Amino acid sequence: MNPFSPQVKSVEAFQRDLEPAIIAARNELVTAENFMAYKNSYSIDTYDKDGKTICSFHSRMFFFTELDTDHIRDTYNRRLLPLGFELSEDRWTSNGVEIVDYVWTNEEYHAAVSATTRLGEQTSTYYYTQGTPTDGSTGNPPQMIDQPGRIPDWFDPNLPPADKK
Repeated sequence: MNPFSPQVKSVEAFQRDLEPAIIAARNELVTAENFMAYKNSYSIDTYDKDGKTICSFHSRMFFFTELDTDHIRDTYNRRLLPLGFELSEDRWTSNGVEIVDYVWTNEEYHAAVSATTRLGEQTSTYYYTQGTPTDGSTGNPPQMIDQPGRIPDWFDPNLPPADKK
């Protein structure tokens, strides 16, 4: 992935063009009723390379009780495949627990959406970009575009993250 390639879209374009669909799918899957915990926060990390600012967007990871992998796959597919995402699926067993891992990738935006289910236990989901340029449209690349639904209405920001309980 070459962040200086002209076909790579900016981190700001990712937030405008793809993130609303990702959020809509995620919010269909993760609800107040099935939410278990979260980890991390939203951030955009930046570094300079050859005089250009390169960004990586990271979302919060949500853990929830939806275990129907067909429903998870179909919900994300409906929103992401029309936007140029491709799905890869991997299944394996770890300590006697079947793991189903879905990753949707979009090369044009250097974006990925992940949903991993430990059958009988929980599912986690998050999304990110890696090595995306900035187009300068926000004037401050680490400043996220205000995105409705990014933080669900039901989410309590006073809850400690899963790794801090």
